[in-house]
Amino acid sequence: MGVSFLLSLQFLTQDWVWANWPVDEVLLAWLYLLRDRLVVGLAITLLVWSAGLLPVASLRWRAVLLAGTIVFGALVGEIALRLLVDEPRRELGEIAARWSLVALSIAAMFYLWRNSIEVHARWQAETLDRLRGQQQLANAQLVALKNQIEPHFLFNTLATVRQLHRTEPSAGAVLLADFIDYLRRAMQMLDRPQVPLAQELALLRAYLAVIAVRMSGRLRIEVDVPVELMQVLIPPLVLATLVENAVKHGLTPAPEGGLLRIAGQSKGRHIEIVVEDTGIGFGAGSTGGSGIGLANARARLRTLYGAASSLRLETNDPSGVRAIVNLPRPTGRRR
Repeated sequence: MGVSFLLSLQFLTQDWVWANWPVDEVLLAWLYLLRDRLVVGLAITLLVWSAGLLPVASLRWRAVLLAGTIVFGALVGEIALRLLVDEPRRELGEIAARWSLVALSIAAMFYLWRNSIEVHARWQAETLDRLRGQQQLANAQLVALKNQIEPHFLFNTLATVRQLHRTEPSAGAVLLADFIDYLRRAMQMLDRPQVPLAQELALLRAYLAVIAVRMSGRLRIEVDVPVELMQVLIPPLVLATLVENAVKHGLTPAPEGGLLRIAGQSKGRHIEIVVEDTGIGFGAGSTGGSGIGLANARARLRTLYGAASSLRLETNDPSGVRAIVNLPRPTGRRR
């Protein structure tokens, strides 16, 4: 209604009005004009408010609805004036044309204003999601590294090095070198969101070399990954978590040990990496972990690849567990 009042004041700003009519007639004419503006403005306000209650989700259709209600409201107001006031009025077609221009201008400004707000809101949401994803990735990497270099593994390895230093100094020196190589590679991966598969496999070879000595010949290792997959980028320490789980919960408790196999292959638009063991399998002993390592591995895959990646566990044949990681094939690489 305030807009209607301001529009009516435009009449009083015209020099020719004051030059051709006395003040009392000018003010009377202005009151008539104000009445007309208020009636039309009230009709438009009521219709726009009513239209705002409609469940229209699309911003484009909301702008169209706004323009339509402004024009329709103006016509309703003019018709109401014709019924209430017996005065000569302009043609409705002329009024509709004039208000259509006003309505289109207001709808365009409304669309641009709301669109800018929604674009800014989406940008803020995407930025927040990205920051949360980066924080989640960093936390998961820290947890994964902590799980890999846990005190139990550290102290047992050092104890084995000490024992070998007394009984087999050369074997102890090799074990110590593999252990240092493992620690160095793990620390290098800490602040990197992705590493080449070859680098992750080098870390695993150093880790398994240490474990093989500690298991006294009960561990057999196979790695079957094509050369063309070696430079594919993967989240660091995800495979290390799966290998550590296989050793700790599957192979170490088995009296005869077993086979740990790491394999990779291309499958259409995805790359499949499998870590499988012939250990005691699901529920065969009391060595089940807390699941934190697997939960963090899944979180890191989800952060980097979304629904395009997966990590699942299944029973291995004839015994043990298979952990299967599926990753989207990087664009631009040849099959």
